[in-house]
Amino acid sequence: AHQHLDLVMEPGLQELLEERRILLNDLRRVILHAERTGQKLADAKTGRFLAYHQPVRVTYWVEYAPEGESFRVYNAYSHRMTIPGGPA
Repeated sequence: AHQHLDLVMEPGLQELLEERRILLNDLRRVILHAERTGQKLADAKTGRFLAYHQPVRVTYWVEYAPEGESFRVYNAYSHRMTIPGGPA
């Protein structure tokens, strides 16, 4: 289902994602996980969300906001870290 999420990128973000070796499908998985589970932090001033997903030993973080039927992505990064309660 994540493959059907339409992402709108902030200018220059695509290049940053390539440098960080983050795939668009990684972003889609984070957003889908956050939207399905409600596990996301909301910034009341900007209307943006910060969410993470840890499918393996890498945790992906995405700052995003819904925009119509799409999701605007403002930033994304990843860390080799474990979140308590996530996969080992």
